Amino acid sequence: MKSIKPDTYVIARYLLLPCTMTAQSEVKDVPNEASKVTNDQLINDFEDRCASTKCRDGETCMLNKDGDAECACLTQCEDPKDERLMVCTKSNQTYTTDCEFFQMQCWCRRKDERCTRREALTDTIDYFGRCQNLGICTEFELEVFPKRMTTWLGEILDTLFVRKDLDAKYEVLVNEARKMKLSNTEKWWRNAVLWEFCELDKTHDNSVNNEELARFVRSLKVLEHCIQPFLDHCDTDNDNKISSDEWGTCLGLDKDDMTFLKTFCSN
Repeated sequence: MKSIKPDTYVIARYLLLPCTMTAQSEVKDVPNEASKVTNDQLINDFEDRCASTKCRDGETCMLNKDGDAECACLTQCEDPKDERLMVCTKSNQTYTTDCEFFQMQCWCRRKDERCTRREALTDTIDYFGRCQNLGICTEFELEVFPKRMTTWLGEILDTLFVRKDLDAKYEVLVNEARKMKLSNTEKWWRNAVLWEFCELDKTHDNSVNNEELARFVRSLKVLEHCIQPFLDHCDTDNDNKISSDEWGTCLGLDKDDMTFLKTFCSN
């Protein structure tokens, strides 16, 4: 959503900027070929100017009439026509994609006439999928959820390995997990629990905060309505983040596993 690749309109507009035009007196002795500006040069210049411009979700970098880089609302979002890519917000509004939601926020911030939902400014994405009644997580469902989650993580880790979509450093975990599963080891999914925490802990501080958990929750919530209550339950000290110890305790790891977890994820 933050692509800085210029489209034809931007390149054409850039060609007309005063700073890109050469004065008549300067070109009389210069061959025509030397005065031509190639598309590659324009694109490189565009990208150089936008490289240091940080745009928010729903925005893209473009050049204004003075040739300076600035952020503008995305003009178009793809419509994948796939309900799995829809998003439901906290205010129970369904958007075709997260791009469409962030685009709406951008329009509303700029008081653009295309802003049709002013509440989008304070709204946030709740989960991926069309808005629906997810139901209440019962005590029994919450009790058995760790087993479902650990099994699911084990299958996901192995699938990513088969598809070659897994970071090389995790291959040792997969190989060990496969041996454990073949030998009917009870906690064959242990390494998958370690892997998921490492993936979530982007700051490598042996804890996962709400921001780091957000996409994980959004992706699973429509399929597993107990995911948020479960994570809330794991946060035993109510500090709005889950430590490696809390994660391990919630998902059935022993002390040795949690010690290994802290060491492995920090490398």
